[in-house]
Amino acid sequence: MTESSAQVFIMSLPPTEAASDTIAIWHFCAMALAEPDGESLDLLREQPYQPLWLATALQELSSLPLDVWQGEHTRLFTFPALCPPFASAYLEEGTLNGHRAAALETFYADLGLLSTGLPADYLGTICECAAFLHEENGPEVLRGFCQDTLSDWLDRFLGDLTSQSELLFYRGLAQELARLAYACLAPERQT
Repeated sequence: MTESSAQVFIMSLPPTEAASDTIAIWHFCAMALAEPDGESLDLLREQPYQPLWLATALQELSSLPLDVWQGEHTRLFTFPALCPPFASAYLEEGTLNGHRAAALETFYADLGLLSTGLPADYLGTICECAAFLHEENGPEVLRGFCQDTLSDWLDRFLGDLTSQSELLFYRGLAQELARLAYACLAPERQT
């Protein structure tokens, strides 16, 4: 998928969630990016946000041995990966912990947020920060954060995730992330 087709992918998914649901969706996406373990299916079923595609994806995951799901996660996200969920990997020629990670580490510290032990430019961490910003500061601050943090690489990541994933779960996650990005970066287009 090219950069321009990934851009179209994001812009073709109109958001419909109320602002109050946005926080739960950011948390859901962060959790969905985590490495799966024996409790992951139950945790996904218990999430307050349940996108329409999730039931079918959970059926698919339930029919697979856990090591197959874990293998897909590793193939997609563990460096060197087909679609590493790190800004630096897309912005700085495949490196990890680059300039974006350093800038985000400082930004998180200024907010009083503790490091998770993962690189600051990890998409799951960015999603958690987005939920925090929306809850604490509202959509305008979140919009600036998304513009500064996601707009220059997320399209390519979503295109890679959509084209490379062999599981409906991760293709659905790409759609959720696209909807969030669209809602955050182009709120004037919402109806």
